[in-house]
Amino acid sequence: MEKIKKLFACVATVAVCTMLGTLSSCSDNIDSSNLYTFKGDMVTGYLQKSDSFRLYSYVLRKVKLSTKSKSSFADLLSARGNYTVFAPTDQAMHHLLDSIYNQKDFPIEQVSDSIAERIVRCSILDSKNGEAYRIADLNEGTMPITNADDRYMTIRFDTVNGRAVTVINSDARVISRDHELENGYVHVVDRVVLLSNAYIANMIDNAANARIFSMLLQKTGWVAKLSKYRDEEYEKRNLPDTYTKQFDWGYDIIPQHRYFGYTVLLETDSVFHTKWGIDMPVVEGGVVVNEEQIMQQIKNKCAEAYPQAGGTELTDTTNAVNEFVAYHLLPARIPYNWLVVHRTEYGYSYKNATRLSINCDNFWETMSPSHRRMIKTTEGPSTDGIRINRYSSYDPDTYTETLVGIPGIKVRQNNGDYDNNALNGFYYPIDDILVYGSDVPDKVLNQRIRMDLSTYYPELVTNGLFIKEGQNGILIPNGYVDYLTLNAEGTLYHYLTGYNCGWNDMYCDEHNITGQYDFTLRLPPVPFEGSWEVRLVYSYSANRGMAQLYFGTDKNNLQAEGLPIDERIQVTSPTIGWALYDDEDPDLNRERDRNMRNHGYMMGCKHEGPSTGGVVSTTLYNVTAEHRLRKIFYTGNLSPDETYYIRFKSVLANSSTMFVLDYVEFAPKNVYNGLTPEDAW
Repeated sequence: MEKIKKLFACVATVAVCTMLGTLSSCSDNIDSSNLYTFKGDMVTGYLQKSDSFRLYSYVLRKVKLSTKSKSSFADLLSARGNYTVFAPTDQAMHHLLDSIYNQKDFPIEQVSDSIAERIVRCSILDSKNGEAYRIADLNEGTMPITNADDRYMTIRFDTVNGRAVTVINSDARVISRDHELENGYVHVVDRVVLLSNAYIANMIDNAANARIFSMLLQKTGWVAKLSKYRDEEYEKRNLPDTYTKQFDWGYDIIPQHRYFGYTVLLETDSVFHTKWGIDMPVVEGGVVVNEEQIMQQIKNKCAEAYPQAGGTELTDTTNAVNEFVAYHLLPARIPYNWLVVHRTEYGYSYKNATRLSINCDNFWETMSPSHRRMIKTTEGPSTDGIRINRYSSYDPDTYTETLVGIPGIKVRQNNGDYDNNALNGFYYPIDDILVYGSDVPDKVLNQRIRMDLSTYYPELVTNGLFIKEGQNGILIPNGYVDYLTLNAEGTLYHYLTGYNCGWNDMYCDEHNITGQYDFTLRLPPVPFEGSWEVRLVYSYSANRGMAQLYFGTDKNNLQAEGLPIDERIQVTSPTIGWALYDDEDPDLNRERDRNMRNHGYMMGCKHEGPSTGGVVSTTLYNVTAEHRLRKIFYTGNLSPDETYYIRFKSVLANSSTMFVLDYVEFAPKNVYNGLTPEDAW
């Protein structure tokens, strides 16, 4: 199969507004100071001058930016900005409206507010300070930012009658592209761009090739657990759009909405039949008549896969079938392109996203409630797409894949003719049976596990905040991230996307905490019990802070762990043990690494490096300014059956300092103290 193209232009600004009929983060009115006069047209002017967009221009004037706004989307697209608009022709508008109202040439003046809202919000991308998109800027998969409906759109490239065709979502073809205007690009489409409002479980139920998995979701009770969409209590907080205080990076925006999201990895009926011998569903009158036989076959197979599962009822989370289903579910709305994040790996350019350099892993905690479990997703030049739970060996010098013990399960980005982009998530078909067998903890996850906090927090991914374009900082309110608790009122938790900054961070972004901070982080699970190192990654700087760390399983009674971490100490300090050498002598480097470990530190990794979109040519292991340090925070026994927490409490009176975090790393004893030295990647 052709390798799926990736798109990793700098990701996602939260959309201008929210869903139908709700409040939004949009400002109340278009700032008249932005209404400049140019020799060229703005988007609104271009559309209004053409005879092809009369109906679309009408709904742009009709739909307001929010319920508290006097400005319309036509006003927005008349102002300075960077907008990508998929404009439906009048014929495309009639195709939709005539079918909805069952009336030929339905009068546009009579279109309902709700339908007009959906038409407008689904068609517009706002890149804020980033660049609007030409078709050539996009690759197959998920669009890089959410639209004005806070939804991710998809793009695919097809060939019809020998001609290349670009398709938005499932059926809107681009028939005229790249109309460059003063404030963005217009792409003309032959169908109105719409997204389904179905919840993820309902969308799976509508896929005729996924009847068995839909059956399992219903029988195990997971349908009800996948039904949340938006946190209505958060909506009531009525937070300001921005935090007024200016920081080194500028100002912070404040998320106006808190969406819930899910990702489902599912076997199609044919995969169940081919791999497990499950009977294909027999459908009569829309009903699967052999459901009982299929369920008994599934129960038998799940009992073999999960022999320790004791629950007898399918809705019991300790039941084998329930555990099987739960391991397919992730608590975040993850676009296909983010199942494995390509951003700053050595040799890679995120502005030339189709050329992969080295393999990348991401680790995702599943929704298994009785047993906290993770899956690993891997993609690189040797994987032929995204793979689940791949087990490989790598050359310690070049990080090329040398031996593949378990190829892993391939993930498809779509389900053919069936939509997989739901209101509250995505589902992706897989080509083999996904189970948490002994090979997963013993082989697949028996490695160094590196998790960037930005992908570990489901809310950042679900809400389109992850490495989003055009903003310097995002202030995370208390309660926004489930795995994070702000214990003191003066704690300001900033997520910095690193947009075009070239910071020495994994994925370019970082987590920066200011004020008299006191916060607690819930850690992801380890795959097996044993001795583990837990490492925290940060950069030193004179304006950094110092924090005492606490660790344990009782969130409200954590014990102090070691001395405070002082992020102001330079790497050349004797307390760090980093000696700067003038060359890359391997023996000297190994001596330096041993010396640093004796002081409880490690250098940054070789896998990642600073980038503003060009090819990464320097790694965090070799950077000569603002070094990234891996602090070995804890060494000791960890169990997969326990939940661990770290508390960070400032020990400085100066509340203007910053405490920086990038990613968390776990290393089992056979990695950090094995027969062969741990690689630097």
